[in-house]
Amino acid sequence: MAPTLYGRHKETNCNQCGHLITIGASQEVDDNGYERSRIESSLCPNCRAPNSIRNAPVFHGDRILVNKFPYELKDPQRWDVVVFKYPEEPKTNYIKRLVGLPNETLIIRQGDLYRAELGGDEAQILRKSDPNKQRELQILVYDHDFLEKPLIEQGWPRRWAAVKRTAVDSEAAAAAGTSPLVIAGWQETDDGWQSLDEKHAFSLAGEATNRPEAQWLRYRHFIPTSEVWREVLQSDEGGVLSHFGATGAASLKQPKAQLVTDFCGYNAESSAHNADHDFWVGDLSVACEVRIDKLAENPELLLELNEGVHRFRCRIDPRTGEAQLLRIVWLNQSEEDLEVLAKATTSFVGTGKHHVEFANVDQRLCLWIDGSLIDFGPKAEYALSEIEKLGPQDEDLTPVGIAAHGLNVEVSHLQIHRDIYYQSSHGPQGSTQDEWTPCSHSLHHHLRSLLSDPIAWGEAYKACSHEARFEIGSDEFLMLGDNSPRSKDSRLWDNSRRAEHRHAVPRSALVGKAFYIYWPHGQPFLNNGEGYPVWYHKHLVEEVELDEDRRPRKDERGQVITVVKTKRTDYPSVRLPFYPNVGRMQRIRRMI
Repeated sequence: MAPTLYGRHKETNCNQCGHLITIGASQEVDDNGYERSRIESSLCPNCRAPNSIRNAPVFHGDRILVNKFPYELKDPQRWDVVVFKYPEEPKTNYIKRLVGLPNETLIIRQGDLYRAELGGDEAQILRKSDPNKQRELQILVYDHDFLEKPLIEQGWPRRWAAVKRTAVDSEAAAAAGTSPLVIAGWQETDDGWQSLDEKHAFSLAGEATNRPEAQWLRYRHFIPTSEVWREVLQSDEGGVLSHFGATGAASLKQPKAQLVTDFCGYNAESSAHNADHDFWVGDLSVACEVRIDKLAENPELLLELNEGVHRFRCRIDPRTGEAQLLRIVWLNQSEEDLEVLAKATTSFVGTGKHHVEFANVDQRLCLWIDGSLIDFGPKAEYALSEIEKLGPQDEDLTPVGIAAHGLNVEVSHLQIHRDIYYQSSHGPQGSTQDEWTPCSHSLHHHLRSLLSDPIAWGEAYKACSHEARFEIGSDEFLMLGDNSPRSKDSRLWDNSRRAEHRHAVPRSALVGKAFYIYWPHGQPFLNNGEGYPVWYHKHLVEEVELDEDRRPRKDERGQVITVVKTKRTDYPSVRLPFYPNVGRMQRIRRMI
């Protein structure tokens, strides 16, 4: 259920950018708690640097409180986090998110959830009624406060950069090795926003603020591979880089922007098959701190999120505080054809500092100013026609932008997050239908190899992808985990019980509603923040039984007798002292 709830996991900080790494570690032990194999390394969720995590502290999962009474008084609600008895093994309790209600069909389609009436064809996207709850499920894409300095010092492009529009073809520029870099029609420029490295910020001031056109700062999704890190570090101490193998991606000197995918740092450990970053995710949010020092004529601040053929913008006028939500379908419209979807008044007025967040999730645009959700009404929601569902475009290689005009402004603490991507792989073990498998309709065998070519990726995905449809009967529910690539949830259950709906949880199996994390893992301190080991993992070892003369004992058939013994390993399981991790003691919210 990560990121909502943590199971057994390990934590450390990235050696290259300093960002926190939290990695799932349930696979290190068997059902009885005996050690199987230790996780050797993991990828940083921010800069993708491989890190040794073998000796990092390991923690038990979150301890939660479950209220068993609500469902005796009222029906379960969609998006509740529910404890229930696993239908295949009723003695085993599971905890998942309730997404499907009785008497409907739930559909998983390209990462999003839809519902339809039983037997009906018309599907409606499922949104969370309160966008504030949606924010709790966002997964990090990039945090600019944690720069990948070793890469940048060796010439790797910054993900955020000042850019301007150009007619130069991206591929032609790359082939010629020309500088500056061009991505999807955006060319780096030194004229405009200026990087303030010591503050992890960007500023726009002086003559640049008075130009007739807005000055753009854009995010480009450059993802370094293990080969790139090997070039930069020029060593592989402990074999950390080798744990992730070769990807055949571009080298340090030939960077290529990619689509944002469903990569999840919680799953990015060395033994993983890494199948959870093949799929494009277009639902993004951008957050930053904005400080305005001076207003000029016709000032405006723009935030832009691209998804497929759409550009969604939020335009804020600091003179009045008015915010507008705008859309342009750029396949058949020009920059002048921006459609105003909605308007609202905000507290973003005059000079000063504000925290701003703009999100495009589940076909709805949201804006927060200083933590408060701005009410745009129902016009902030939009629908997509079939012709608008063409998949990713080149603009999705640089999907987030910030622009300003008529302002002396500084932006800092830039963060990009993505929505949860629900994979549509489904079916019992041994006959699972994956979301995407190579087929005769596509010449490509791996989606990952196409991430720098959005059009080709979209064609390959459309040709060989599969959605999932689940019919839910009376008094039945459907459960999904938040960590979709690793969750054993309704999609993938077996059916030894021969139920009509293999995927459904009957009402009688509901135990209660999870509502509070009362004891997350403790936080060790002393000894460089790792505490001191007091208990260790154990493992099972098969040994030859010896007789009095220290010779192998044999049975009546002459076979050597072996015994299985429990032995302590060198892997600490509990460290002292520690203090309560108060920050994760919190209510488990339903996204109502």
